[in-house]
Amino acid sequence: MSRKIGILGGTFNPIHYGHLAAAEEVRGRLKLDRVLFIPSFQPPHKRENNVPSAAYRMEMVRLATADNQSFDPSDIEIKRGGRSYTIDTIEALRGSYPGIELYFITGLDSFLEIQTWNQWERLLTLCTFVVLSRPGYQFTDLLKIDFMLPAQDQVMKLDRGELVHVDFRAGAWNVYLELIPLYDISSTDIRTRVKEGRSIKYLLPEAVETYIIKHKLYA
Repeated sequence: MSRKIGILGGTFNPIHYGHLAAAEEVRGRLKLDRVLFIPSFQPPHKRENNVPSAAYRMEMVRLATADNQSFDPSDIEIKRGGRSYTIDTIEALRGSYPGIELYFITGLDSFLEIQTWNQWERLLTLCTFVVLSRPGYQFTDLLKIDFMLPAQDQVMKLDRGELVHVDFRAGAWNVYLELIPLYDISSTDIRTRVKEGRSIKYLLPEAVETYIIKHKLYA
């Protein structure tokens, strides 16, 4: 296992070009050796309707990442079963691969809820969080979180486009804030399009589109 590893988790219901492009942008910026795509077995925060089995979602991730040698699908949460808590996944990866640096990639919208995550304070000591810009959110929204208040000047510059990267440290916690290109593609929209019989071409890899059609997912 290489030394600098990005972690991108989620329901991936389904995985699409927004996930892939964001991961590639972060990989290049932070010079990550690999990015692991980890579908959740059962996410603790999301309550989505029409969620295909973990096996279907894992296969879509495998198909979507097959042509990028720096992307690896991982079934670590699926094998564990039950609700998928990030703290468990990070601890398992650190135990399996001592000495690696882990970068947990998440959206700004998700990070705003960090203080509701299981063992969130310990989690922030185990990996660097990489927080990506998201449509409909501003980095100054982070000032609602008390430990982010010292970053006020920097997050304002991110929102104005004067910065694209901020390395914020709060004691033992390290958070990267990344202003990335806008990828306004959503899994929710893709599921709706399939249900309504509309095209999903160019929103996700062709292999994933074919798989969805073949297995009548979201129809």
